[in-house]
Amino acid sequence: MSSKTLVLITGANQGLGYYAAQQMAATGKYHVLIGARDIKKAESAIQQLANDSSLQVDAGSLEPLLIDANSDESIDAAAQSVAQTHGRLDILMVNAGIAGDQTATSSKTLRQTYREHYETNVFGAVQTVESFLPLLKKSTVPGGKRIAFTSSGLSSLEYALQEGIYSAENYTVYRSTKTALNMIMLGYAKSLEKEGFVVSASDPGYCGTNLNGYAGMKDPRDGAKVLVRAAVESKDKVHAHVIDEEKFEPW
Repeated sequence: MSSKTLVLITGANQGLGYYAAQQMAATGKYHVLIGARDIKKAESAIQQLANDSSLQVDAGSLEPLLIDANSDESIDAAAQSVAQTHGRLDILMVNAGIAGDQTATSSKTLRQTYREHYETNVFGAVQTVESFLPLLKKSTVPGGKRIAFTSSGLSSLEYALQEGIYSAENYTVYRSTKTALNMIMLGYAKSLEKEGFVVSASDPGYCGTNLNGYAGMKDPRDGAKVLVRAAVESKDKVHAHVIDEEKFEPW
């Protein structure tokens, strides 16, 4: 059982989750569970982080955890594993997500396209919170009882009225899941704040990751800083909002 603040980041074997894990572990304050749906990929990510000289990380501060956002059984098993090993969880970063085809294809109807995105980005996120909530409630460390969702600037209805990349005609399926996720975040923020929870969501920006075929213009290391900010900043700066590097974003 680690005496450090215990953090679980889902989808942490690559992209934003990977760099968020690196940044948090490098502080020496956190023991980070690298959540991945393939345990070998989680273990490989830990080895890569330990060997990366750009930001010194102690491999002992990282731990692989098998968790598949599309499987309730996998999520429950992951929670049971953390309960047996650590007895609690201090910070949950719900980061796992997909951004696939945005229209019907020759092999997939539009309904199937929407369902696939919602299964991972929305339903999987909710089940993850529900399964780990009892462990989060056991947190007694300063800065514990935190839930941070990875959202997107595309979730904003105000931004969606703009022209260009933010226009609502672009990425319709994916962005709708993130708008739904924002409401879920608010629901938890309001229902759990009396118990001392801080719940927020982050907009990391358009980062080049596997999620978008590395088309994003922003370095994922910079985007990961926003994920970390949502997870650790003071309540007045993040609670019940979607945040970017410095401000609350419009709904």
